[in-house]
Amino acid sequence: MAVADEAVTDSDQTVLDDVPNAERLVAQAVEKAGDDHTTASLVGRFWRFAPDEELVGYTPEEMFAAAADHRELARNRLPGELKLAVTEPPGPQAHSVLRIVTDDMPFLVDSVIALLNAHNLQVYLTVHPLIVVRREPLGALAQLESDVEPDDAIEGDLVESWIRIEIDPVRRPEAREQLLNEVRRVLTDVRDAVEDWPRMRQRAVVIADELAASRGSEQGLPVPDKDVTDSIELLKWLADDHFTFLGYREYRLDDGVLTAVPGSGLGILRGASKPRRLAAEMAPEVYERAMERRLLVITKANSRATVHRSAYLDYISVKMFDEAGHVAGERRFLGLFSSSAYRTSVRELPVVKRKVQEVMDRSGLSPRGHSGKDLLQILETYPRDELFQIKTDDLYEAVIGVLRMAGRRQLRLFLRRDGYGRFISCLIYLPRDRFTTGNRLRMQEILLRELNGIGVDYTTRVTERMLARVHFIVRTDPAAPPGNLEPNELAEK
Repeated sequence: MAVADEAVTDSDQTVLDDVPNAERLVAQAVEKAGDDHTTASLVGRFWRFAPDEELVGYTPEEMFAAAADHRELARNRLPGELKLAVTEPPGPQAHSVLRIVTDDMPFLVDSVIALLNAHNLQVYLTVHPLIVVRREPLGALAQLESDVEPDDAIEGDLVESWIRIEIDPVRRPEAREQLLNEVRRVLTDVRDAVEDWPRMRQRAVVIADELAASRGSEQGLPVPDKDVTDSIELLKWLADDHFTFLGYREYRLDDGVLTAVPGSGLGILRGASKPRRLAAEMAPEVYERAMERRLLVITKANSRATVHRSAYLDYISVKMFDEAGHVAGERRFLGLFSSSAYRTSVRELPVVKRKVQEVMDRSGLSPRGHSGKDLLQILETYPRDELFQIKTDDLYEAVIGVLRMAGRRQLRLFLRRDGYGRFISCLIYLPRDRFTTGNRLRMQEILLRELNGIGVDYTTRVTERMLARVHFIVRTDPAAPPGNLEPNELAEK
């Protein structure tokens, strides 16, 4: 029996010929160092993980020069100091190059790339070697230990991240200066978050222990016991590597004025914070919801993370109460749920598992029956951020509404206001064959217009099942919220 191999055309071969062999190019770049072993070792380490496809068009001479330029940037650096440079593109077709030298720590590259993407700057090459060095007391580079792996560094060695990123040309001097300032701000946030991570994690554990102790106290807390249980379980779960802690701060509330407790700020919340008169900033109904006797608040902040990935920050607040049971302040965590929050079954997640069980009990459906399994599937695939934030009554109405859509060619819209008036969650289910980019854009336009939106994000879920799902987050102004939300009227539009 003959076996037909896939033919390689002349054009295919030309493309293959254009892709260099990284090891060969690195070896040729190393040769440029001659008998200088230290420089040769540096060049080899600098480029050793560069992928073939990103080295198209590079010459050994350019690779050698790039490593030498980075060494020059690193020539003088005190511990903790951030060294930055961005080049003016040398020609009309040339890229700008962002160079960074800093202490090694998590999230460096991810955070910088997220910033560049936010500015619509395409990344063409990323090189990120970890370099072991020794420095003089005033920061002068005394020794490059390029043969030493970071894990083998000994006392007196410093492990530094040398990052080189080629990007779209940034030609105007003021634009390059602005870019450097924003990279500096992002990497300062990274350092603050990484340095304070152990203290933020410890605060979560301490608060959980305090809540547990409050159950046996005479005063107690003016909230249902299930709220206390949820809060304890969630805080301990977050501390068990299920949350990237980025900021923490305590606030006191006095006569409607929210003031940061001096010295309580950690991570990205280290800096100063102005007092806020909440009643003046919020619509009356929003302010009333903020003052509710509700121990735990899980929502999204109104700003994106500058550390790790560009997503809206997860906002977790544990309220404090005075002797009369009124809200007296809060202990606020900012960060990002880890991937486990999105992979773990809803029947195992703290806070979420109680809501899911209450929904199942209220439905009266057996989890072993056909309809019960369908309901569990709807819950398992429901947006996780929503499950953490939504009230149980609202969740029940939404998932039962989706369950009743089975086999029906209709569109359903479920709306939920953020408690602080910063966004409205819009969950739309529609027949899969009606989901197109054009329809998604039309829905987005209607929601922005009708909800007085000032911005929108969306995610989609399309599977082999009959229904597709689009989840819009419409950003709103807390001082000018939309009126009564009528999902049926919006769906008809």
